[in-house]
Amino acid sequence: MSKVSEKQRLEKRNRIIRSAVETISKKGLKGAAMSEIARKAGVGYAAVYSYFPAREAIVCAWYKEQLDLSVERLKTVAGFDEFSLQEQLQAFFETQLEGFLPDREFVNATLWTVTFSLPRDDPHLQAIRSGFDGIIADLLEAAVQVDEIPDQVFLGQIYSFFWLYNAGIVFYWLKDGSDQFQNTTVLLDKSLDLAVSFLRAGILNKVLDILTFLLKTHIIGYQDILRDPMEIVHRVKRQFMGGKHA
Repeated sequence: MSKVSEKQRLEKRNRIIRSAVETISKKGLKGAAMSEIARKAGVGYAAVYSYFPAREAIVCAWYKEQLDLSVERLKTVAGFDEFSLQEQLQAFFETQLEGFLPDREFVNATLWTVTFSLPRDDPHLQAIRSGFDGIIADLLEAAVQVDEIPDQVFLGQIYSFFWLYNAGIVFYWLKDGSDQFQNTTVLLDKSLDLAVSFLRAGILNKVLDILTFLLKTHIIGYQDILRDPMEIVHRVKRQFMGGKHA
């Protein structure tokens, strides 16, 4: 018996994902049986489980693919590395929404599960979160390098904020009945202006400055937990997702 090639495995995996998207869009996540997904994909029932242990794993695979596609699209945007942080973030979120548009009903049926229902340690969810955090980290680091924002201390909290912010924007977009989703665009513009202003002002850093002062004045030998300010070397942002977060 000949071995299944990697190309064949990828094609079968994609058929399963596509079948799940169509089935879940019509019947919802709970109403989409794995047997039906397998039948529509043209694969055996047991074969589905060799690729995905549950429907939620298929859902996460779709979101991860969309995230990867967003990165690839952004890499083709002319002059993207010269955009401001706010412009880059807005381009990222809008690119995601463009990718979601053909499968809007599927997103409506699954977004809550991916954002809030799956346990944080779910490996399929972690793959999405890791990719998402990597994109945000890349954009923030590039902005720090050109002195657009100060070096951020509470990065974990910032990543969590943008993860929830992203979910909020998508939920709003799903209910947006305006022409070409103009209201979503306006919301992105206004809310990101506030978020970037918050980062630029270094509010979290200033809170840490106060805590550090209090600790230093009351605890002998306390070590400074603030990193030295980054020496600014570049004025043009490096290539998007070209470094350690790629």
